[in-house]
Formats: sequence, structure tokens, C-alpha cells
Amino acid sequence: MKRALLITLSFFYSYSLVGACLVTAEPQLDIQGLDKRVFIGQAYPSGKVYLERFNSEASTEWPKDVVILPLDDTKSVLGKTHMKASFVDVAKDDETRYIPGVEGMDDSHKLCGLGEIKKIEDYKYLSESSEDYFDSIYDHCEPNEGIGIYRADLSKYSFLVLGIDPRIALAQLKLLSGKRPLTPADRQEIVKQKKTNRETAAEGECTTVPGYIDSATQIAEIGLAQGDLRLRVSTYVNPGCLGHLSSIYVLDVLQHSMVLRKFEVQRYRGAL
Repeated sequence: MKRALLITLSFFYSYSLVGACLVTAEPQLDIQGLDKRVFIGQAYPSGKVYLERFNSEASTEWPKDVVILPLDDTKSVLGKTHMKASFVDVAKDDETRYIPGVEGMDDSHKLCGLGEIKKIEDYKYLSESSEDYFDSIYDHCEPNEGIGIYRADLSKYSFLVLGIDPRIALAQLKLLSGKRPLTPADRQEIVKQKKTNRETAAEGECTTVPGYIDSATQIAEIGLAQGDLRLRVSTYVNPGCLGHLSSIYVLDVLQHSMVLRKFEVQRYRGAL
């Protein structure tokens, strides 16, 4: 996913800026539980925002409201760098749909369950070089069970977002470019994955070139108001050995230059 040179969009959250978006910040942030309170997904012109958990096993309820942080330069187009969204519903296991098509962004995909596939000409992606979080190969229908659905302001644009529990006090957002720095743990994991893939290839079962976290591109960094902490979002694609394409989004929790926790969510896009 291509990004421009570093863009700094500094904004400090206070009641004068976001009003009812925030409640009183917690005295101490639970770093281990951030994957249950920070979400990723896509906002659409209809005002609907679809969010996925970084921890798919989490059983906690979705927050009543979230602060939506567009992971793109929305200031010049929308006149704001954040917005409030209110909880609507959770997608059920029988509600499969191709979300970009239902939301008017794509009419070239196979119909998937509920909704009508359509393309509304006035609707645009904020960045033409970025991919829709819910994009998939034209004949693949990915289940949406557990996706949180929120309602925000209408616009003519769709863009990648983070949804954050409003009790997490935020400080500033920077859009990033370039490769995500590797940690020693990342390097060890890559060695293990490559060994496994070499064994698979030796058996003649590898048909595509796998992707690893060393190819991850940084998207944005969000400063938190507590403990000199930052959240960094990165992404990479991985077709594995057998052409099963996934987009992987990485959420790092940083203090200074140290990664305290790393969370990942994998969005399967179909077979190549």
C-alpha cells in the first residue's frame, strides 16, 4: 500500500475539539487488552463504518461509541482528522455480503449473499492507491460474522480507519511511509516461517511466493496521552505457498522505540 512522504496531522484531543466523543480517560492503560479496544476497518460514504477486532477471539461487547481515526489525509477533503461513530449492530453468521459492493464502491464482484452489488459514481476512495479493507478476489465471499457496524457522518469518500474506545486518551496522529522496523522476535519468526515454506516447496506443493512481515509497510502512528505510548499500524500481503491471498494488518504498541506488544489481524481475500 503506497503512502506519501511523512505527513504530520497533529491534533490534541480535548473536550473543546471532540466534545462528547470522549469520556474521562482511565488512570492507567491496560496494554495487554488493547486488542479488545482498538479496531480496524473501513468507513463508507453512507456513513457506515465496518470494524474488525485485532483479537477475533475476544468476547467483550463492542463500545457504544468509538473515535474514528482515518488512516489517510482527510483534513484537506473532509475538514477533519477524526470523527465520532455510534454502535449499530454486529454482523451475524448468516449475513454474508460483499461490503464494498453493498456500499456502492464496486459493481465488478460476484454477488455475496445479502445486499445489491452496485457502483455509485459520486462515491470515491480518498486515496486511489489504497485498498479497501474488505476487498476480495472477484468470486470470493468472505464471511463477515462478528464485524462491528457503526454510524458516522455522511461523505463522498471511503477510507481505511482505526476505531478506538473513547476512554483511551489520544494525543496525535502521523501518517507514515516506508518499511516497518523489525524486532528480534520478528526475525526469529521469519526464519521459522521460511524453513517451513522451504520444506513445503521441496515437496512440490508451493505455487506462489509467500510474504513475510519484513515486507510490511507503515501506515500511521497514533500517540497516546498516557505513558509515552504510541500505536503503529502497518500492513503486508501474503499469498502463502498455495496462493491463498491475505492482507495482514499489524498493530504495534510502542514505548519510545521499544515494541511492548504486537497484534495482528488477517483478512482473507481469496484464492489466486
